[in-house]
Amino acid sequence: MFKKRPKRRSELRLGTQAINYETTSIRPNLSLTPAVQFWQDRGVKLSGLVILTGLISALYVLFTSSAFFVYGAEIRGNVAVSAREIYNVAGIDSQSVFWIRPAEITQRIQAIPNIKSASVAVRLPARVLIQVEERRPQLLWKTGDTVWWIDEEGTVVPPKANMEDMLTIIDDDRQPLEAGYQIDQTIIKGAQTLRLLAPDVRNIRHTRRYGLIVATPEGWPVFLGDGSDMKAKLVSLSALLPSLHEEEREPGYIDLRDPLRPVYRLKPEIEVQVPVRPQLRPAVPPNLQPPNIRPVFPPPPPAPGQPRLSRP
Repeated sequence: MFKKRPKRRSELRLGTQAINYETTSIRPNLSLTPAVQFWQDRGVKLSGLVILTGLISALYVLFTSSAFFVYGAEIRGNVAVSAREIYNVAGIDSQSVFWIRPAEITQRIQAIPNIKSASVAVRLPARVLIQVEERRPQLLWKTGDTVWWIDEEGTVVPPKANMEDMLTIIDDDRQPLEAGYQIDQTIIKGAQTLRLLAPDVRNIRHTRRYGLIVATPEGWPVFLGDGSDMKAKLVSLSALLPSLHEEEREPGYIDLRDPLRPVYRLKPEIEVQVPVRPQLRPAVPPNLQPPNIRPVFPPPPPAPGQPRLSRP
């Protein structure tokens, strides 16, 4: 059984209703109005300062980190010109990738005489791709002891290798040339056509007056002009050679600059002249002295018993 709890003394005086005490305290003012007002006044400036500081830090890392500096390049399309020469002319070694200007690099590389065109591409973090197109030599141009390469456009470029089997044009006028000069493309195409139709021809001479000059198997010089209508000129030569073989004298030259009007000139007859025998004079005996020559030294003294000779 449950026992009833006896009432307390306070409960007996005040009744069964317990007394409740309410405690009161000071509540803090937590309003965000000042912070919002401060952000509205200075928040934009502070955020811009933070962003600017971050950008400066990022740029400092980008421009000072070795990962963004160029120490090599990928070069394609070169055969005669070495990759080292192209890289040195580009001038990008140990440069920050952010300071490289592809257009300027392209102009530098295209300034190389043997380079026809070039393109430059830059990739992060430090990759540089250089694509070049070289001038391919079509024949050799020899002026004195100097040999040049000539490409299909007639551009003069310095040689980069020894090509002895290539068709050679020898300039008898010895006109001085420099890299970048232009030779008439008609001469180039005419020489190539001649080599194609006459594979045995390896050397062709050239003068400003007669143009291209070749020799027949007999050694007769043939003037071919500027190289145009080369097929017609060779056909005219083939038709003319049989009649020249029937001549008693050899031709001094064959002029085919106009294939429709071939001209040749025979060598003049050689007149044999009998040499005239020169008139011989009698030799002076060695023991006789010419009267107009005096001895340099006086005669030795006479031996005892011989008469003394006086000087003349």
